[in-house]
Amino acid sequence: MKEYLTIGEMAEIFHMDVQLLRHYDAKGLLVPSRRNAANGRRFYYFDQVYPLATIRYLRKLGYSLDKINKFLYADDVNKNVDTLVEQTVILRRRCEELMDTINIIQKKLDFIEAESQFTQKDSFRIKTYPQRQFIHIGDELNLFTHELFYFYPTVGFYQGEKKWFGAYLFDELFDGEAAGPALSQGAEQAVIPAVIPGGRYLCGYHYGPYHKIQESIDKLYAAGREYKLEECVVTLNIIDQFVEGHPANYITALEVLIKE
Repeated sequence: MKEYLTIGEMAEIFHMDVQLLRHYDAKGLLVPSRRNAANGRRFYYFDQVYPLATIRYLRKLGYSLDKINKFLYADDVNKNVDTLVEQTVILRRRCEELMDTINIIQKKLDFIEAESQFTQKDSFRIKTYPQRQFIHIGDELNLFTHELFYFYPTVGFYQGEKKWFGAYLFDELFDGEAAGPALSQGAEQAVIPAVIPGGRYLCGYHYGPYHKIQESIDKLYAAGREYKLEECVVTLNIIDQFVEGHPANYITALEVLIKE
């Protein structure tokens, strides 16, 4: 067995890049036991494979490099065990958050699949909806910086020159009172949802980029001349930028409430 390993040999054992070992050296996590004074070449004593294995293990557990440094040089078994217990709690919480995210994404995929079955260009029909709920986000600039924008279908409201947006909630993920853990992804406090009124809606679809949506809204009102229609049009993103790279292929549902 070799007494010393070059940086290349050490990296090969762990299937890692030598640059990462240089980074660990610079951070003081794993300093080579010898260094060639002439060319700076690093040599590791063979037993240094053990602390490197520990570093790799702790990185897999999500430890920061600073926390790893404290762990390696703590010289306190009980303290290190305590940090492992704490990290287990952190990992369990992350796991729960990831499962929430997976469930939300699956619901969005189900929504896209279900709604896509009925899309048809220049086709209009009457649909009856119960009350539906959404989280109010605000204007377009607020939309792009809001966490919920990235996980829930976007619901929009167009009324003349005014428009505002929200995150459309899936009923089975919502308890009907306050949105808390079910919204995951960073809601810091419970949020009371807003409501899309139930009733009969004249429905159509917009195909293409959002900046041309007013053209489709005008067609919707023209198709509903025989009805008394509300002034606000509700829009729901079906095929959006998160599943389609070309704006020409976006599909947005358009709905306007019929006054009874």
